[in-house]
Amino acid sequence: MVPDTGTGILTAKGLCVWAGVFFVFAGGVLLFFIQDEASDLLERAAALEGEAQLFLDERDRLMAQLDGLYALDQKRLALIDANRSMRETLEQALLIPAADADQTTQAMLENAKRLVLTSIGFGIDEEWAISVFKVNGNELVRIASMRAGQLPSPALARTWKENEGFVGRAWATEQPVIISDGTVADVLDQFTVPQEKQRPYDSTRYRSMAAVPVRTGDPAQIWGVVAASTDCAGRFRRDPGNKQVQAVDTVRLIARMTGLAAVAFARSEV
Repeated sequence: MVPDTGTGILTAKGLCVWAGVFFVFAGGVLLFFIQDEASDLLERAAALEGEAQLFLDERDRLMAQLDGLYALDQKRLALIDANRSMRETLEQALLIPAADADQTTQAMLENAKRLVLTSIGFGIDEEWAISVFKVNGNELVRIASMRAGQLPSPALARTWKENEGFVGRAWATEQPVIISDGTVADVLDQFTVPQEKQRPYDSTRYRSMAAVPVRTGDPAQIWGVVAASTDCAGRFRRDPGNKQVQAVDTVRLIARMTGLAAVAFARSEV
């Protein structure tokens, strides 16, 4: 038995004091290890959080890439279907005695309109226009066209001589003319439009353009020009290394089908 009176450490009070000291010491040691482990756990948690964020960022990047590839596939499928639609329209028109190349070109545009718009990627609010011009003497005359629904039909379509505007330049050079942004100063200097043919809306409506010559015959001659324009800068651009750019390819398709229609009707009239 431990005496509860007297002096020294072997008293109840003394033992309680030493027990308290022991538990305080043990608690301090335990707290030291717990704090050290907690710091390590916090560092590991922070590292895991960083890794998780990297994973989420990579996931978002891959999802955006997949969305882009899906949109590209839809545009490519639309280009293929547009080619099929225009070809079928031409085949049917050749069976109609009264049909001609001009009417058939307009019909091809109208029947493939939705597919052409998807293939190029025109937006809902975009002010766009696609026109087919045919050489008539010393000028290009429009024979077929389609445009955004919010654009009014012009009272009188403009004709173009060689080197007038981007359409006339395509005729004169016999090469495609592709303009990413027509508001750039040096571009405006290259593709001048006679004063009497200028319109107040030209600078805004004709922001990005593509004009592709239509060639027929052997040796090949310029039959006409297919022109597409929009108020969206960068819609048409020269970027041969980028396979995701096919807006110009769609204009080329219309030019190729227009030339095929011209040759087919020319042969049927012989």
